Amino acid sequence: MEAFATLSPPRRLTNKRRAALVLLVSIFALVNFKLYNNSISLVPTVDETLSHRQLSSSWIRRHPERGVSAWARNNFSPLSASPGEKEVVLFWHIPKSGGSTAKSIYRCMDQSIASRLKPNVSHTKDKELIAFEPYGKRGGTFVNVDMTTKSGMRRAGRLGLVASGKVDILFAMDPAFAGEHLFDKQHKGRMLGLFRHPIKRLESKFYYLQKADWEKSYRPEWKDLSILEWATVHNKESNVMVKNLAGVGFHDTATEVELRVAMRTIEKRFVVGLTDEMKESIRRFNIVMNIDLTTPRNQNCMRRFFGHGTLKTNSNSHPKLEPGSPAWDVLAQDNALDIQLYEYIVLLFDQQREVINSYATSANEIN
Repeated sequence: MEAFATLSPPRRLTNKRRAALVLLVSIFALVNFKLYNNSISLVPTVDETLSHRQLSSSWIRRHPERGVSAWARNNFSPLSASPGEKEVVLFWHIPKSGGSTAKSIYRCMDQSIASRLKPNVSHTKDKELIAFEPYGKRGGTFVNVDMTTKSGMRRAGRLGLVASGKVDILFAMDPAFAGEHLFDKQHKGRMLGLFRHPIKRLESKFYYLQKADWEKSYRPEWKDLSILEWATVHNKESNVMVKNLAGVGFHDTATEVELRVAMRTIEKRFVVGLTDEMKESIRRFNIVMNIDLTTPRNQNCMRRFFGHGTLKTNSNSHPKLEPGSPAWDVLAQDNALDIQLYEYIVLLFDQQREVINSYATSANEIN
């Protein structure tokens, strides 16, 4: 007992010692958090270099579905699977990227379309789904749903649009919402998309909406703006493709983590087309959709849109932005992630040629 009695009381921590101890504990906690976070991450960490080589690494090959958005992973067929006979197509309609032209082509081919009709012919108040010809025999077949609003897509989901057998192709600007609410594991779909360079798309939007008085988003006041002023002050779009695919809100900020999710989702679930390669893109889409191009109607449709050397579109002529110009640089800074995604899509477009052609070969062997 005497030995214990001679011990001096513990020294009180000085402010410096206390601060040092707090710092050490904080560093230890941060290191452990990062190790844990990396161990459960579905995609590589943000400080790794983004590259095509990294996305094709052995890690990715061992985990082929890692990083794909859940709605796409669960409800849509991968590119590794050949298209099924009754597969419904979801077409991601990105404004000013050729989606309206694609819709016109498949309307001409009498594919049953779900998109949006004029209110006076839409039948969207009906309690049942119908496939009908609102504009007569030559106007195409449509289903009475509105794919441009969330309420319209919820209604289509409640009525069982995909399972109904009444629709061939859905056009939607919000693929994540449509994919989550209309498709499921028992009724998987196939995704297509036409893509355009983000700066060219925004440039086209600026000039188009100055004139398009038939559009809900008509903006006549933009006529008084230079494109630089519009890009700097009035343009609200920022990385909308990445945000759409990764589930980020329009007004929220996307990061390189969301970019990787978007890239993986496109790579594993989308048959990609390019606005600059429209004829080849439609050829691939036709294969995926099992379009019979031997019929006179479908042959006439292809000649109508591609047979005279110039594709018929709803494009409007306007001045072109030059790369490196002030307006280009402002838009590029605001949409840097979308530009990286587009450049990756261009790589995928070249790579997918062989895959899509293999679909056609398989279909011919079956027939």
